[in-house]
Amino acid sequence: MTSPRHSLKFPKTVRVRSRLDFAAVYERGVRISDGCLSLIALPNDRATSRLGLAVSKRCGNAVQRNRLKRRLREVFRQSRAELPAGLDLVVQPRADTPIKLDVLRQSLVSLTRRAVKKLAGRSREPQTAVATNGDSTVGDES
Repeated sequence: MTSPRHSLKFPKTVRVRSRLDFAAVYERGVRISDGCLSLIALPNDRATSRLGLAVSKRCGNAVQRNRLKRRLREVFRQSRAELPAGLDLVVQPRADTPIKLDVLRQSLVSLTRRAVKKLAGRSREPQTAVATNGDSTVGDES
């Protein structure tokens, strides 16, 4: 029997962990930011979204950085129902990021929605370019 608490866990399957996964997100992902967080999103082939964190030393000493990472993981864990599935998200907090959970949650959800819109627009552009190139070649042969 699955308990309601099971959906609130943060298992390894919902984390971006490997160097190759991080590199793929940085290379091919879309970047969105606001005053609080910077987010890089890339579609994955999984049924769930995954979270990766990149917290620089500009965010404070080790204690402050670890506290911020714990809060960001908690925000992601609580917001998974609101976030779209099938994305790899790498979150980079800004140096002056507030640590309040409600501010971080609002920022993460809004940035993810903006990233989905940007990904949808980006996926349409290459298809129209390929169709245009294909149509012009057919017209040139006639």
